[in-house]
Amino acid sequence: MRRLVLTACILLLLSPPLHAANRRLTCYLDGSVLRQEILTSKGYAEVSLSGAMMPGALRVKPGNETVIIRVQVVPAKANPKLEKALASLDEHRELLGDRLRALQTREEIFVAAARSQSAKAPRKSKNNPEPVTAIKQGTDLALARLEEVYRLRRAAEMELKSLEVKRVDMARKANVGGSVARIWLQGKSGVVSVEYAAVDAAWKPVYDLRMDETGSSAAVTIRALLPETEQGTIIAVTPARLNAPSPSVILPAGGDYAPVATYTLPVVVSASVSPISRLSLTLTNTTQMTLPAGDASCFWKGEFRGTTHLNDLAPGERKELVCGRPPEAAASDTGR
Repeated sequence: MRRLVLTACILLLLSPPLHAANRRLTCYLDGSVLRQEILTSKGYAEVSLSGAMMPGALRVKPGNETVIIRVQVVPAKANPKLEKALASLDEHRELLGDRLRALQTREEIFVAAARSQSAKAPRKSKNNPEPVTAIKQGTDLALARLEEVYRLRRAAEMELKSLEVKRVDMARKANVGGSVARIWLQGKSGVVSVEYAAVDAAWKPVYDLRMDETGSSAAVTIRALLPETEQGTIIAVTPARLNAPSPSVILPAGGDYAPVATYTLPVVVSASVSPISRLSLTLTNTTQMTLPAGDASCFWKGEFRGTTHLNDLAPGERKELVCGRPPEAAASDTGR
C-alpha cells in the first residue's frame, strides 16, 4: 500500500501542470495588450484577468485541433489573507490622513502664534522689564514648534507614500477588481491563446538627441520606460494608441530605458553665444511615423546640454526646441 501511494505521489510531481502560460505584453501609449498561451491537460483552464481590462476586450483563440466549448468570465475571488492585509493598510491610511489633518491644524495655530508674537509692540512694565527678549523668546518657541510640525508632517507624508506603493503592489497581486476567465475545451487537452486590452501598463517614450559635429543632423534615439510586469513576460512597444486599427510598427523592448529605435533627422542648431546660453535647435521629422511626445536629453558634440520636451511630431513636421529649459516650460512652448 505504501508503495502504491509513493508511486502515485511521484507521478503527480512529474505530471505537467494544469496550464502553462507564455506571456507577451505589447505596450501602447495609452494601455497594453496581453497575450497568453494556455496549455491544459484536463479540458479546463482558469485565467486571471486584470481589473484594468477594457469591457468587451477579451479574445480566446483556439490552437490547432482545439475546440472551445464555453468561456465564462466571473469576478475573481479575494484571497482572505490578502483581503485582511489590504483592510489593514486602508485603516493605516485613514489614520495617517487623520494625523496629517491634525498637523495641518497645529501648523495654522503655530503660524498664527509666531505672527502674533512678532507683531507685538515692546512695552516695558514692572512685570515685563525686557519686552524685546520676551517677544523673541515667544517667537522662537512658536517657530520651534512649527519646525517640529513640519518634521512630523514630512515623516507622515513619506509613510503614506510608501504605504500607497505597497497597497498598489498588493492589490495587483491579489487581482483586486479583476476577474477570471473559465475555459472549457472539447477533449482533455488543447491549447488556447487568451488576449485582452487593458488601460494600464502603457510605455513612456524618452529621447536622446545627439547632434553631430556639423550641427546639421541628429541621431534621435527613442527609449522606453516600461511598466512593472511579471517575471518572464516578453515585452514589446508600439508608438500607437489602443484605438489604432492595426499598429504598423511593433518593436521589441530589451529592458527599461533600452533603445527602441534610432533615426537620423535633419536639425538646425543655434550656436551658443555665452556660457549661460541655452542650446536651441529646429528638428524635422523625415520618418513615416509620428514621434510620440516625451522628454528628451540633448547632447552637443557628446556634451550633455540639458533636457527639453518633445510634443507629438508628425511626419514632415518641424519644431523648435530649447534644451536646458524646465520640462513644464518646454512642454508649454512646444505645444503652441
